[in-house]
Amino acid sequence: IQSLFSIHRYEEHRFLLVPEANGPQLYEHLEAFHFVEDVNFQQEELIRIHLEGPQSGEILKTLTGKRLNTLPVESIHSVAVPGGSALLVIGGQLGEEGVTFYLKKEQVQAFVQMLEQQLELSELTAEAYEVLRIEAGRPLWNQDMDNETQLPSTGQEVERVSYDKGCYLGQEVIARIRSYGVPPYKLMGFVFSEPLPEIGPIVIEGKNRGKLTSLAYSPALESHLGLGYLHKNYREAQRHVQFQQAGQTFDAEVKRLPFYTPPDKKTQALSLYDQALMAFAEDQENGAIELLQSAIDKDPHLADAYESLGVILSRQGRHQEAIDVMKQLTEIVPEEPMAHTNLSRFYMLLGDKQTAEEHMAEATRLDMQKRMSKEKQAALQAEEQARKFEMIEMFKEVLSEEDPNDLVANFGLGKALVDLEQYAEAQPYLEKAIQTDGYYSAAYLQLGKVLTALNQKEAAQKVYRQGIQAASEKGDLMPLKEMEQRLLSL
Repeated sequence: IQSLFSIHRYEEHRFLLVPEANGPQLYEHLEAFHFVEDVNFQQEELIRIHLEGPQSGEILKTLTGKRLNTLPVESIHSVAVPGGSALLVIGGQLGEEGVTFYLKKEQVQAFVQMLEQQLELSELTAEAYEVLRIEAGRPLWNQDMDNETQLPSTGQEVERVSYDKGCYLGQEVIARIRSYGVPPYKLMGFVFSEPLPEIGPIVIEGKNRGKLTSLAYSPALESHLGLGYLHKNYREAQRHVQFQQAGQTFDAEVKRLPFYTPPDKKTQALSLYDQALMAFAEDQENGAIELLQSAIDKDPHLADAYESLGVILSRQGRHQEAIDVMKQLTEIVPEEPMAHTNLSRFYMLLGDKQTAEEHMAEATRLDMQKRMSKEKQAALQAEEQARKFEMIEMFKEVLSEEDPNDLVANFGLGKALVDLEQYAEAQPYLEKAIQTDGYYSAAYLQLGKVLTALNQKEAAQKVYRQGIQAASEKGDLMPLKEMEQRLLSL
């Protein structure tokens, strides 16, 4: 890794936003390769003020009038601030959604005063920032990585590498690691019990097997957390490792990063929607309206929030606003009759009988269409089930007449039986698939589901652990993450 930066396009300019420690190095690196392109590099020192958390969208709307849910992550904008304009970049740094303002030095004091006085925001301490950074699994330059670190070892290549673009320096190494295996050392999370180690080498069974790079206590998780690099033989999540430092033995549970994942926007929106219903039940209609609008900001496709908002606005006599909300709902779910039923009622309250009747007719048409669609869906489900039965017979024929160890047939038959919830029948075929290929992670995932359904929880945990190890070594991220989640739930 040569440097950390992000590049953004704004009108005819390109902005490379670089931490101060990386700036001179990146500038020299770019100039070293600058011999043809008609481009000029200019360095400017800006002060970064970052806002992060679930309320970032509402704060941004208050400060600038911009709606966070309409702005792409990493997009850059010019916004008015006290004393002039500033650059605004969309994106969180600590796991939550967030925004960053880049200001000139002379603008900072007035901007901070506005945040503190008008919005009652307080500055995050360095200690708190470090805890949140580690919880989010974000490596820090010159602490968790430097120019001796290979990018795939940090886990950042998922967001930061394009495998489709043309040649670039270091591409061969990146591509080779992706094609032929996993990095020997990779950044992992650690949860420690007392006593606590120090930052430094991780020695297991007399051999150097990694390095601990960051430590902090998390009040939210009530645990001592660490970031560090661990050898691939020990990277199974939920595994306990014992290592030595200065003659002492320390115990740590290995965790796949991040430690903390915030609820997604849909989950946050549903929570706000539930709060709105409670506020409405307590006759707090204005509070319910604010909560419903916040829920829609989080998830613009939450149909129930639009419907409830329209009904409450109409109850307050704000019929035109209610109509505007319902029109938005018809765009989001054009097949839903209830939106047109409500529109018919609201127009009738405004005295527009003709428009009300048109929407009622549309509601009736959509209701009939919805009923027909349900019947069609039932027919498709029956057809899909018949297809699965055909596949089962085909796989059985392959196993009985051609090759009883055929990997695809054993897994396919087991998976089809799982889909039909015939768990006991599926088990031997999935076990055979794993015997045939011990790295076939999808088979471990399905077998774990089978054992869980059969209430064999200890056996399911063992299978998931084996599957996580196999998927980790092979680099199968999707089944790996699902198995980790299922193992945690068990």
